[in-house]
Amino acid sequence: MTPTDLQRLLAAAGHYTGAIDGDIGPRSLAAIDAILTAHAAECVSDPSRWSDKRRRIGAGQLVLAHAGCEPGVVDGYAGNQTTGALLQWNHRQAYGRDLVLDATRTGPAVDSRFPKQSGCVAYYGAPGPAVAQQLVMVDLPFAMRLDWQLSKPVTRVQLHARCAESAQAAMREIGRKYGADELHRLGLDRHAGTYNHRRMRGGSAWSMHAYGCAWDFFAGPNGLTARCPQALFCGREYRRFFDIWEAHGWISLGRAIGRDWMHVQAARL
Repeated sequence: MTPTDLQRLLAAAGHYTGAIDGDIGPRSLAAIDAILTAHAAECVSDPSRWSDKRRRIGAGQLVLAHAGCEPGVVDGYAGNQTTGALLQWNHRQAYGRDLVLDATRTGPAVDSRFPKQSGCVAYYGAPGPAVAQQLVMVDLPFAMRLDWQLSKPVTRVQLHARCAESAQAAMREIGRKYGADELHRLGLDRHAGTYNHRRMRGGSAWSMHAYGCAWDFFAGPNGLTARCPQALFCGREYRRFFDIWEAHGWISLGRAIGRDWMHVQAARL
């Protein structure tokens, strides 16, 4: 989220009337203070104690949330949820309609014991309490870092019980194949999210994250709309990573539909 993005968000929400110039001066800061003060109860902690950077991102997250773009929790950290929400908001501003993402298959189907996306309710349960009561914590076989706060280690993730064992087995094999140094160099140790009760970007259907059967890695260079050769994960060094996931029945959206390379899921298209 750039300073210009933030000013546009604040202006659209009626909190800022200055120039959209990317300069976070007194008027921008006053707008940030106003929205954080008015909606402090919606933040994960007291925003008055946040750093300047967190306060700016948190203010933007609040605008996105109130615009119905689902940035995730309002915590002042710009993860892939916030990035996706900003992408959706920008599309609405530019075209006056919601973003529709292309889901045309570009790769071969993968054999899997997991259901099609249309069968996830029957297999995993309906998103909400029915899924939440079947979530389990999965211990990671190697050290990971939170993608949007790299100083924060991740040792466990939350997944649905019906796909957790296969995910853990895949990650053990990935750890053996790459080793700690390569995992770190390639960004495969950057955890960008598993369970999340939300809708799909660019649609009204539930996200696979809402079923606890999806996992995102290193979101920045592998985002929703990133395609080859721009997407980092479409490179040669990442082939084994996706081969392993597919061997355990998971699907790579990058391979299947040519975008969203950060995402693997235990559900067929």
